[in-house]
Amino acid sequence: MSQQKVTVRILDRDYHFACTDDERASLLQAAEHLDATMRDIKAANSTLLPEQVAIMAALNISHDLMQCQNANRIYADGVSPQLRQLRQVLEAALEDNAADMPA
Repeated sequence: MSQQKVTVRILDRDYHFACTDDERASLLQAAEHLDATMRDIKAANSTLLPEQVAIMAALNISHDLMQCQNANRIYADGVSPQLRQLRQVLEAALEDNAADMPA
């Protein structure tokens, strides 16, 4: 895959990245999310230095990510036993069907 240069603007500063065509859209979306998060923090705390805004944004985004991961884990833990049970039912039905078929 070929790399292309992408420029994103975060808090009125340009940052240049190299990424593949497949990564471009998600990189731009992530940059927009980061910029919006940092602008919200800066608006609420106008005395913060840009580095402090970046740390707060990183912490907020990391916290959101961890909450999503925990929710996914809880969901997966709840669904896994049901999927195992469904698989057993399907396998038993397939075995019964195979036994009923003439050889």
